[in-house]
Amino acid sequence: MQQTVLFVPGFREDLTSRNYSLVLSTIEKRGYATRFIPIDWNRTVLPDWLAQLEENYATYDPAQTILAGFSFGAMAAFMAAAKRTPTQLWLFSLSSYFAEDMADTKRAWLRHIGKRRTAAFSAVHFADIAEKVTCKSLIFLGQQEAEKWPVMKKRSEGAAQLISDSQLIIVPKSGHDVTDPGYLEAIASAI
Repeated sequence: MQQTVLFVPGFREDLTSRNYSLVLSTIEKRGYATRFIPIDWNRTVLPDWLAQLEENYATYDPAQTILAGFSFGAMAAFMAAAKRTPTQLWLFSLSSYFAEDMADTKRAWLRHIGKRRTAAFSAVHFADIAEKVTCKSLIFLGQQEAEKWPVMKKRSEGAAQLISDSQLIIVPKSGHDVTDPGYLEAIASAI
């Protein structure tokens, strides 16, 4: 039976914000079915994003499902995988907005996302969730984004250490863009 990849986009993005169709097509060419999970980002916080993903995920058999997400979408996928174990978890440019990351997060970024989102992120402890993720996990990080935002590199390396069956994949010459040709090539090679 063909596995389905549920893909959650980045913050304030929908299917047309980036060439997400190309990402989905890259995954489909590797033999998977895909489903793009739209998120209502307006005036919502991480628990709301998680609830929206879980509502969709509840209609799938976890044994036939892979959860995937980009940036803030990766945070939601990660949290959902801790509650209901999928066959795999693919984290693309996992955002570093967990309680453990707040001290290293620039104040300007926190002001940009707002007080309610910052409070919601501060209540979520990465380590507590990571110990509950038991599926194979691929953690992708662009080389350029790792250099530009050391806190993202730290979070991705920490994820690779704390998630028991995980692999960190550094994408050469790629920034915070899952649609970058190099990023797509890395995805196709790893999955």
